[in-house]
Amino acid sequence: MSHALATTVLVAATITGAMAQKAPDISTVASAGAIADAKYTNSFFKLTVAAPDATLELNPLVNKEGGRARLVQVLAKQTTFDDTYTLAVLADTLAKYPQLQSPTQYVRSVRHQLEKEGLLTVREEFPIIISAVEFTGAVLEEHAPEGRKYYRGMYSAFRDGFILSFDVEAASPEKVNELVVRVVSLAK
Repeated sequence: MSHALATTVLVAATITGAMAQKAPDISTVASAGAIADAKYTNSFFKLTVAAPDATLELNPLVNKEGGRARLVQVLAKQTTFDDTYTLAVLADTLAKYPQLQSPTQYVRSVRHQLEKEGLLTVREEFPIIISAVEFTGAVLEEHAPEGRKYYRGMYSAFRDGFILSFDVEAASPEKVNELVVRVVSLAK
């Protein structure tokens, strides 16, 4: 076998081996998260959510069979409606969606499901940069029981074999987008 052919076979085997590696179990990803000093960090995703003046709840939901988890739930401590927000960090095992081609397709599917639940789309899928990483976002309108409107943004990206998403609720579409960009940081 020629040296060039041997190198090509070795490179192809390395690429195939790398592609064959599965993402870790969702429980491993969830257990990589920790809360300290009003910050959630997840060493697997190299993620930090800095949420001062908020209550953070670690791993409120892990569905091992479904391959998905709500890694952290953040609830603002503000007393006025305009300053209230919630933020959830979600992870979904990408391998559970073999037909999925892009984060845009995933966000569109989630948006359509939320529309079936009565939410109104304010902004269809759009690109947004969060901590130098390209995500796809969508914003919907919800109504609180007392009739007030609030907004829900869903932001997703493919990362390390998972669909990493931020589910954010705030008083305006601008606050939803601003919040996710302000509190989330991802290392390369």
